[in-house]
Amino acid sequence: MFRYLFRQPVKFSQLLQREDNESLLSSSSTSTITLRDVSNDNNHRVIFIALVASIICSSITLGLALWIGLRWQGGQFVFDADKFCIYHLSRYSPLVKEVQPNWHVVHFNGSFLKENVYRQSAGPEVDAAWSALGVDYRSLIVPASEAERTGLRHDQVQVSDYYGGGFPANVEGLHHLHCLNLLRKALHWNYDYYRDQKEGAFSNSEYVVRYHVTHCLDILRQQLMCVVDVGVLGQVWYQPEGEGKPSPFTDFNTNHQCRDYEAVRMWAEAHQLPPESEVDMSRFYKKPEPGDTIIPEVP
Repeated sequence: MFRYLFRQPVKFSQLLQREDNESLLSSSSTSTITLRDVSNDNNHRVIFIALVASIICSSITLGLALWIGLRWQGGQFVFDADKFCIYHLSRYSPLVKEVQPNWHVVHFNGSFLKENVYRQSAGPEVDAAWSALGVDYRSLIVPASEAERTGLRHDQVQVSDYYGGGFPANVEGLHHLHCLNLLRKALHWNYDYYRDQKEGAFSNSEYVVRYHVTHCLDILRQQLMCVVDVGVLGQVWYQPEGEGKPSPFTDFNTNHQCRDYEAVRMWAEAHQLPPESEVDMSRFYKKPEPGDTIIPEVP
């Protein structure tokens, strides 16, 4: 297309080959003007087409570059934003590969005075509600082939080949809820109830219970700081009956973009190790090998 822009202009004087210049003066002038007008129109048309083509090509190139730039993150094309987000924000584990995040909006119940079952005083009903969240699930097995990618060292505890091998591990999110549940049980209006039952963490001495509770407290502190929520809490007006004027109060009922917790819980439930009563614990673990790290105290 662009070759037309560089053609030599036509010399119309070469077309006037007749000897009788005077007789053809008027007609030759008219022809020359007409031919020059046609040539100019063609040149303008070619230039216009070239400009349009150039703009279209530039737009396509720019659009392609932007598309590649938006899709290319960390050395890989991003076709699934949810999948990229999980791999970018979550440390790898088998759940990252096997459990879809299913992001969805959840309206938090932030009521200050209206208690739900998770806030009840100690008793069977509240215990059942927390247990249903999976706070007491047993460990799962990370296959040896995925241990390094998951962040497990070769000299950490492993299951014996007799029971299938792999590394026993726990889902951290469920451990966080286990810790929150322990803090609930350790509240001063609940503590005596669970101490008297002497089950779980409360089967130990109060000295150990104290360390367990403060361990959980600090784990939750670190987790909340790690995934700090930058949403904001607005305020509402409230005016109790008999009060002369309304007062502001923080509105804790907010929307959040949440991962599918139930999918994580179901996966963890299905992948639990069998209860200790169903295995021979003397053969369950692979014995440490020479050179494996054995630390002198509980970490």
